[in-house]
Amino acid sequence: MIGDEYFQLRTRLSSELHALAEAIRDAGGDTEAIAITENLIASLKDPFVFVVVGEVNVGKSTFLNALFGQDFSRTGVMPTTDKIYFFKHGPRHEIVPITPTLDEVHVPLDLLKDFHIVDTPGTNSIEDEHQEITERFVPIADLVIFVFSAMNPWGASAWQFLDKVHRHWMRHVIFVLQQCDLRTQEEISVITDYMGQLSRQRYGQDFPLFAVSGRDASLARRAPEGGERQRLLEESGFLALEQHVSTLVGKNAARLNKLSSTVRMARQLLNHLRENLEQQIQLVQQTAGLIQEFLTEREMQVDRTLKKILPALDATERDYHESCVRVADMADDVLSTSQAFKKGPGEEEEIKPESLDHRLFQDLQHRSGDRWRQVGIILEEDYLQYDRFLHVQGRGSLFPSDAPLPAETDPDIRRLFAVHIDSTIRRFVLGLKLDEAIEPGLLRARKRARWVPWLILPVITAVAIAWYFDGPIGAAITGAGGLLLLGFALLITQTTLNSTRAQLADRLETSTVKLREMLQTQVHHDVSTLFGRFLPLLEPAKEDAQAREQYLLAQRDRLQTLSESLHAFQHELVR
Repeated sequence: MIGDEYFQLRTRLSSELHALAEAIRDAGGDTEAIAITENLIASLKDPFVFVVVGEVNVGKSTFLNALFGQDFSRTGVMPTTDKIYFFKHGPRHEIVPITPTLDEVHVPLDLLKDFHIVDTPGTNSIEDEHQEITERFVPIADLVIFVFSAMNPWGASAWQFLDKVHRHWMRHVIFVLQQCDLRTQEEISVITDYMGQLSRQRYGQDFPLFAVSGRDASLARRAPEGGERQRLLEESGFLALEQHVSTLVGKNAARLNKLSSTVRMARQLLNHLRENLEQQIQLVQQTAGLIQEFLTEREMQVDRTLKKILPALDATERDYHESCVRVADMADDVLSTSQAFKKGPGEEEEIKPESLDHRLFQDLQHRSGDRWRQVGIILEEDYLQYDRFLHVQGRGSLFPSDAPLPAETDPDIRRLFAVHIDSTIRRFVLGLKLDEAIEPGLLRARKRARWVPWLILPVITAVAIAWYFDGPIGAAITGAGGLLLLGFALLITQTTLNSTRAQLADRLETSTVKLREMLQTQVHHDVSTLFGRFLPLLEPAKEDAQAREQYLLAQRDRLQTLSESLHAFQHELVR
């Protein structure tokens, strides 16, 4: 097709501009830049304007059919009335009157998207229209085609019309000698030589002149691919004409300058967009860095708070040792021999000793309660300090610029922390099961102590019998044996009590590590949970910033590729 090279360039540039417009939208560019880009795209679609001039019956219709490969006459596109017809692309065939002598003809032919054709009446038919043609269409024409008939190329009206064309516009003029198939080659040579001589005499220049046969070219267009088609095209003279017109289209200085200026404008828009994008990338990177700083500071604050609480753990461990001593003293009373001989007022019911678990919990709570309440205050202060830091440093990114600072106190933090510590100590003490630990030994000791009263009567009886039969010596020996038996019973009872007491002491001694572990775990959980309240704010913000950064970096790569493509396109235009 005519001008393929130029239209390919224009199509490529249009694609680049569409990509630029899309990139501007994706990057959040302003509407003005988008409008400018869309106007540049629209301006590229400006079609070439060809004005065809000639006398009546010189074969203009056949010439245009052959040049563009479209059968205008058969489709009713080429009227035969004495008017100027301006052919444009349209969705349906329609004739729109503009002036009494000018009609716009809308035709659904693809070639009319790129070429507007002004078909003039015969120059020898209506002289009054010549002025409108020269004033309205010749100045905007990319090409003015003067069609002469090989049978009569000397028609005065065509040459007179050319006289009225401004010399500045003559650079767009070409001559076409149509119907050459009706003349011999020698006759055509004579005619073309004389036309050139006449042009030089009247206008001081030669016009490109092409001798063609529209009939042969039309036959070639309809012929199948092959040697016959190529022969007809060569004989028609249209190959040279098409090459010349394509060259004019592809190297049209105004059009190429327009492409070049469009590329320059696109590159300016692109550079401006890249600058804005770089600013956005820097901003989002700063935001991502700031959020990471907040996360790091949060972790460091957790560590600092835990270190502040460490002395409280050491002190509670010492308190626990002192509480164990008191509980051990209390256990000595509970596990005394006198307690082993106690029993209930009826039916051998045992007397329950005071709960060691309860005493240990109360004593430990009394000793360490104030300390852990103070730790709760420290925890509250650290939390609020970080919260205020976050609000001050995060204004404009995490929070609105006018966001108020958080309150200076939060009693719920202290209260919940105290409840958790109290619950942990309670669980620890109940897990020791001190009462359950001493109860079996005490019961065994009591069962063994119960044999002592039962042994006294037999011993006294045995002493009396021995006195009766053996006298004082026998009674003394029997009494000594009885005392030994009673002493053995008491020894077994005391041994049971001592073993239980030793087991209790071991349990208290080994439980210190367990208490520290439980308190440390609870403290770490409370501190982590408390400062973890900030994660639902910071983590999504960090992910959003990272996603935004990745998106913007991808856009930057996209713009870089587009910039390189436009740069290469501009070099190609220059070349």
